[in-house]
Amino acid sequence: MTRSGRLLLGIGGLLCYAALSGCGGDTTQVTEVLQTTKATKLPLNPLALQQFANPLPIIPAATPDTGSSPGADFYNVSIEQTSGYDFGLRNLDGSEILSSGKPIRSTVWGYRVNGLSAGYLGPSIEARSTLPGNTLHPGKPVVVKYLNNLRDQAGALLTKHLLTVDPTLAGADNGEPEIRVVTHLHGGHVAAGFDGNPNFWFGNNPNAAANGMGGPAGNSATYTYTNDQLATTLWFHDHAMAITRLNVYAGLAAFYLLRDDFEDAQNLPKGAYEIPVVIQDKKFNADGSLDYPATPLLNPSSRQPLVDQNGNPILTSGPEFFGNTIIVNGKAWPKLEVEPRRYRFRFLNGSDSRFYHIWLELPGAGPLPAGMITQVGNEGGLLPAPVGIGDSPANGLLLATAERADLIIDFSKVPAGTKLTLRNDANGPFPGGDAPDPKTTGRVMQFSVSKPLAGTDSSAASASRPVTHLPAPTTTRVLDLQEIRDYYGINFDPAGEGVMEFRHLLLLNGALFSDPVTETPKLNTVEEWIFINGTVDMHPMHLHLVAYEVIEKGTVEGYVPANPASQTPATYTALHPDTDPAGNTLTGNPAAFDSNYTVQDNERGLKETVRVPPGNVDDNGDPVGPRGYVRIRAKFDTLGTYMYHCHILSHEDNAMMRPFTVVP
Repeated sequence: MTRSGRLLLGIGGLLCYAALSGCGGDTTQVTEVLQTTKATKLPLNPLALQQFANPLPIIPAATPDTGSSPGADFYNVSIEQTSGYDFGLRNLDGSEILSSGKPIRSTVWGYRVNGLSAGYLGPSIEARSTLPGNTLHPGKPVVVKYLNNLRDQAGALLTKHLLTVDPTLAGADNGEPEIRVVTHLHGGHVAAGFDGNPNFWFGNNPNAAANGMGGPAGNSATYTYTNDQLATTLWFHDHAMAITRLNVYAGLAAFYLLRDDFEDAQNLPKGAYEIPVVIQDKKFNADGSLDYPATPLLNPSSRQPLVDQNGNPILTSGPEFFGNTIIVNGKAWPKLEVEPRRYRFRFLNGSDSRFYHIWLELPGAGPLPAGMITQVGNEGGLLPAPVGIGDSPANGLLLATAERADLIIDFSKVPAGTKLTLRNDANGPFPGGDAPDPKTTGRVMQFSVSKPLAGTDSSAASASRPVTHLPAPTTTRVLDLQEIRDYYGINFDPAGEGVMEFRHLLLLNGALFSDPVTETPKLNTVEEWIFINGTVDMHPMHLHLVAYEVIEKGTVEGYVPANPASQTPATYTALHPDTDPAGNTLTGNPAAFDSNYTVQDNERGLKETVRVPPGNVDDNGDPVGPRGYVRIRAKFDTLGTYMYHCHILSHEDNAMMRPFTVVP
């Protein structure tokens, strides 16, 4: 059965047709249903918000407990709700925005790590590599107990999510509790049982039985991370089936920084001069509450709302989410006062769907001094060679969702008192969507070179690590990305002048998450996977377990999508590396923003999230002609079942995720 068929059957007959008069394309009653069944709140206007006034929060590192788990560092990670969190939303004059006579605040979720909490997101966990050769500061495993402690202000267990849960998505369609979590160490080389399989979720009831799909009984799970990989910027975030986008949006994300002796020897800026930075976009209601839009799901024949057994409309979220307010480390459009010296920034795109193409802008938009910004690492750790980037719109840094960039910025190259704005001009969806508003989502944060130099800066301006290339593959697999219409459900968007459109069905190899596993690498073998993008959007494809090499990008000719009904895999007639859909050769083009069809210098080394470029589109926005592709190479060295998926979180929850199993 296809997912489309299961949409109406999988929730035990809860979906019904609304018994309302009228039919066809009349949207009046749909609007009325929406207004009367969902609390209507006024939106907060981002243009009325102050920018570059909130100090950038510096994310602290939690202190490990060295006595609770012999031979390992232990962390107790409690997942909690906080009421009254301050995102720094202020009027243009800096005054408080009031709602019902009180300053607006937000209810959020976050991680409390060994007693340390900021309410939203969570403190970092820092660990050291256990790979051989780390003799100066040898690492050890990390043991984490994750506790689902989501309660209200009175201490009662939460039963309703902060945001609207779509009960038609696979994994939320069989009466699963709305309050469920499971944590994935993103980029971690871990055993399958500790990987954050989306089916291994658990609720907040300490007396609950196991969910029958691999999740533990009760409200906690204990994972061991062996840290047997190179130093890099990891992060941990929620990964529960069908609500990953909602849990991360509510605040369940934090850094996990892995260090080793080799990186230490690079003499990069450290201590107060090493700053993790997570960029997200959000929408807010006028009372400060988080807004993640959900609209009625319509019967495609009658155009009338589908309702549950209680007569309530079924609400569904869209295929992507784009906020209008930029949040950095939990504050809206913050500022950071810096000394005239080098800093190390670990950037993470923690947004749902928004890509960022960022660069630093001087007052008057003049050119930055040469060599001011250097990228030294990505998701896989240090690059094989540093890359000068981010000094102009033409040489900006493109970050897809979940990608990281390790940057050195040398503020000594500009005069004291200079204010530099971090700008963004990535379309959403990327690359063919709407341009960001230059007054809101086109701005990220601001740096002010306003602090005196505290001492001599002896840190290095760059760093690198040689690459140990993988041997030739034993197997090559072709995997295709599909985005089709879901003919069993229509979205109605009242903000879009009553636009109706079929819901998106986002698939990998034409298959559902629950379909039989088709990717079964043998233990300790090297494989190449060719991702072919049959859609109009760029998709950041993430593989759990492995760090891989990006071998080539380009366009594919003669692509035929996979068809599970006929058991045919995706095929093609020819690959054209380093060319765009028009056949233009792009090899050597340094502009990452324009060179989507060639491997960029900052995609060298190792990665675990790669941007797969789209193909041409016709006048209707449908893909036509050559498609984009990426070839990656990985060694699968641990037995068990893992995930690969698009890391646009809305896509992941809407079926663009599949399991793979490493077999003996």
